[in-house]
Amino acid sequence: MELWQPVALSLLAETVETAWQYAPTMHGVMEKAWRLYRRSIFLLLLGHTGYLYLLYLSLRYGLLDWPIIVAIALKTLDIFTKIEIIRRVYVRGEIDPVTDEMLSMRIPLWLWMIGPLTYPWLVWMAFTHASMAY
Repeated sequence: MELWQPVALSLLAETVETAWQYAPTMHGVMEKAWRLYRRSIFLLLLGHTGYLYLLYLSLRYGLLDWPIIVAIALKTLDIFTKIEIIRRVYVRGEIDPVTDEMLSMRIPLWLWMIGPLTYPWLVWMAFTHASMAY
């Protein structure tokens, strides 16, 4: 396997994940996540294709260096934060003024590019860091 293949697949997985989550505001993002969560929490987890691909790479190639750990930790934090916001706002109906303000904030386009640019780079770092260590 050449190095560009897992990096390209990571870019694809991140682009798919970003595409289904895209909305102009955080409220739109959380609404889409709520629709999946309402059907099944597993559907919400399956929607995070970048996260699942990182787990696959880590297990398949034994990558446990700092770049892959950072990537998995950031993705895990993202998913659990979304689940907690969904539970507070949509399940329990507890919305305070700060959360309401946060959900109504507009998301600039450059912010959507962070995932598709950061995680493939971390995958590249994980493979090159692992190959340099051995």
